[in-house]
Amino acid sequence: MAGFSFALSFCSIFLFAITEASRCSIIGLPLVRNISELPQDNYGRGGLSHITVAGSLLHGLKEVEVWLQTFSPGSHTPIHRHSCEEVFVVLKGTGTLYFAPSSHEKYPGTPKEFPIYSNSTFLIPVNDAHQVGNTNEHEDLQMLVIISRPPAKVFIYDDWFMPHTAARLKFPYYWDEQCFEAPPVKDEL
Repeated sequence: MAGFSFALSFCSIFLFAITEASRCSIIGLPLVRNISELPQDNYGRGGLSHITVAGSLLHGLKEVEVWLQTFSPGSHTPIHRHSCEEVFVVLKGTGTLYFAPSSHEKYPGTPKEFPIYSNSTFLIPVNDAHQVGNTNEHEDLQMLVIISRPPAKVFIYDDWFMPHTAARLKFPYYWDEQCFEAPPVKDEL
């Protein structure tokens, strides 16, 4: 009986270790999942809740990635641009999209402001500088975000007049870091 108990304990520890180590593995991923049971984090950005609903590094997708993001009142993304197309579907709340019409010059320039609201959608082309903010003082802004060609290379700006050449590259991005595996370094000899 003691041997059976030891074997059962060993198997429990082994299965726990596999479960913990396989957070980034797509093996055994259920086809239907409950979004409320998926991991969420703010990645050190106050006022943000990010859930990767379907991702490249977490779930093995090759062409698209889907996020559920919630911004508390007053919170916003940094001013940024990225190497992918992006589509937003506003599920609840209101806010503002700041979009630089001259993103392809030396710096983003003065952004245009667009109100966003529940049941609205907007898209961001590749490399166009933008920022999304919850400008509503009373309720969260929640959006479904779909990006192409994951994982994305993100360039972050301090302000709208920062030159593109001075923008900081963030790759992999915060929610990709845990599962990102850098390609092996090639031996030049």
